[in-house]
Amino acid sequence: MHVRWTRRIVQLSALLAFGWLLHQSRWVPDGQIPSPVFLRTDPLVVLTTLLAHGPIVLTYVLPGLVLLALTVVFGRFFCGWICPLGTCIDISDTLFFRHRGGQRPRYVRPPWKYYVLAAVLVAALFGTQIAWLLDPIPLLTRTSATVVYPLSLGAYNLLVIHAEPILRRLDLYLYPVVVRHFHLEVAVGLMFLAVLGMSFFARRMWCRTFCPLGALLAFVGRFGLWKRRVSEQCTSCGFCATACKMGVISADDCAKTHTPECILCYDCVACPRPGTMGIGLHAAMSGGADGATHASRRAFMAALGVGATYGVAVRLGLHRLEVHPKLIRPPGAIIRPPSGLLRRMSEQEFRDLCVRCGNCMRACPTGGLQPALGQAGWDGVFTPVLIPQIGFCEQECNVCSRVCPTGALRLHTIEEKNDIKLGLATINPDTCLPWQRGEEYRLCLVCVEHCPYQAVVAEMHEGQLRPFMRLDKCVGCGQCEHVCPVGNQESAPAITVSRRPST
Repeated sequence: MHVRWTRRIVQLSALLAFGWLLHQSRWVPDGQIPSPVFLRTDPLVVLTTLLAHGPIVLTYVLPGLVLLALTVVFGRFFCGWICPLGTCIDISDTLFFRHRGGQRPRYVRPPWKYYVLAAVLVAALFGTQIAWLLDPIPLLTRTSATVVYPLSLGAYNLLVIHAEPILRRLDLYLYPVVVRHFHLEVAVGLMFLAVLGMSFFARRMWCRTFCPLGALLAFVGRFGLWKRRVSEQCTSCGFCATACKMGVISADDCAKTHTPECILCYDCVACPRPGTMGIGLHAAMSGGADGATHASRRAFMAALGVGATYGVAVRLGLHRLEVHPKLIRPPGAIIRPPSGLLRRMSEQEFRDLCVRCGNCMRACPTGGLQPALGQAGWDGVFTPVLIPQIGFCEQECNVCSRVCPTGALRLHTIEEKNDIKLGLATINPDTCLPWQRGEEYRLCLVCVEHCPYQAVVAEMHEGQLRPFMRLDKCVGCGQCEHVCPVGNQESAPAITVSRRPST
């Protein structure tokens, strides 16, 4: 019993650590930003990145390889003890679905997640990242960054507004904060609710059925040394089969354990007959342990074909847009060859590495980094793009490259940002106020005043003071477009930033 409580404490601690790391992933001038530990510990992120892009920096892949090695030895402990999404599923199951415990199926073993894993890995081999959609760590990070975080700020604002009299009596002075929303946040939130809602049909239904990371850990850890054993005192009362949240114990024979699906949660050891069963170090696959995945070879080959077909189709350009004028990538989307010269990371390289976790969007201090919608085609959905009308790229910030788990956004210094060309600003004389004539002329130099790179200058032209672009100095940060008083949600500002034609 004490092991079960230890496991619950470890689970909650891991979830709190996940939330704390996400909260700390924000821009603090001259401050330390913690590494995205959970994302770099995800073996599926590591494998898909290596398959899609090839060798990357060792610090990015080492934690995931260590977890994979530990799983080979000890079994699928990560899912039962550490995975923050698994903890969220357990909490929601306890709060909302516990009353259905006797009605839900106990022994469910659909191997669909193995087919999902096969398709994901083969697609990555062809340079297409699709693991991000179902991988639990990027999924929860994306949900927390783009849905939970804005909702928590909104709840804080409600508390500050409605509890102001009480707070003043306590001599507490709190003020509302700006809540930044993200594109696709409704879709992301609905998908997360769907993952939790699967527990209506079976406990941990998501982990049993669809989770590709669970499939990977189940496959490599199915012969782990830490496993369940049943003694001869077992009376086959069925308690362990009912208690098992993963349905790995057969109700007909309690001694049989489907080890690939066992997450070592220790719920079964609470048997009414003490000493009947336990979980510990056992070298041999005996005592009813079943290490088979029960996946259909024909369906597995079909999944490989689907992944390869999709990977080839995307590679050949299916719904892939690489030069959309508003496809403005963050400043970290560059690489530095040995010569030291800067060149932009190609779209292919960037998409090979980006796992769409949303960490960079959450960390952006202006909210300018948003999930891509149609700017990058279907294959680029949810990759980060800079939308200047929402927020600009802060000159003194490089936080997006510091929180990226895979190196899709390469780390760069503040000084190097002067050489990183995100895009190019252009002035539309038909709508720019100082470029109008007669009574419509207005002296407006907001873009000149706010440009941190002195790329927009004011010069006399035809007897009027007007803004001009210095193309050699413009880096495309978007601050001029952000502050332009012309335009609204239906019309563009008078000065806009677009992707440079050469990139």
